[in-house]
Amino acid sequence: MRRITLPVSPISPEAFAPYGRVLSPAGERDTGREGYDIWIQPFAAESRPRLQIVRYHARPFVVALVERHLHVTEARQPLGGPPAIIVVAEASETPPEPEALRAFRLDGEGVLFHRGTWHAIDAYPEHGSHADFLFLSEEATVNELFEHPERPPERTRVHDFRAAGIELVIETNPLTTNENR
Repeated sequence: MRRITLPVSPISPEAFAPYGRVLSPAGERDTGREGYDIWIQPFAAESRPRLQIVRYHARPFVVALVERHLHVTEARQPLGGPPAIIVVAEASETPPEPEALRAFRLDGEGVLFHRGTWHAIDAYPEHGSHADFLFLSEEATVNELFEHPERPPERTRVHDFRAAGIELVIETNPLTTNENR
């Protein structure tokens, strides 16, 4: 099996732009009134939105499966707890090359994936037993994946790196800067 190590990069709006948006109150507000400001985020779904809480349990820092959703942007927002690592690659019709994957640490900030962005199915808590996320997707995509897991999905593309003889290991030691990547 070929082993590839993914360094963890610091997340910033610029670094994450090819994959989606960092969810944060940045720049001019979109609207609001006295006492609060609102920044509107470009969430899009072709079926009913589904808001859920997902608990990612501690696991080895190995990525086997990546997926891309064809009909929804997807948002993940940590609900406190330890920092967690996510793995992404730019949207493409074909599965990403292992070298195209990027690992980012989420430590309070959330993300909104562009439609079609490849991402690891899991998030990886850096320590502790789990990390909880507020997760915004759509019902049709979620139902397809969980109600009939034996069927190939139509709304999502999945790629198994392990089945292709590739072991992707997340390097959780010091953060990589853009200059080191």
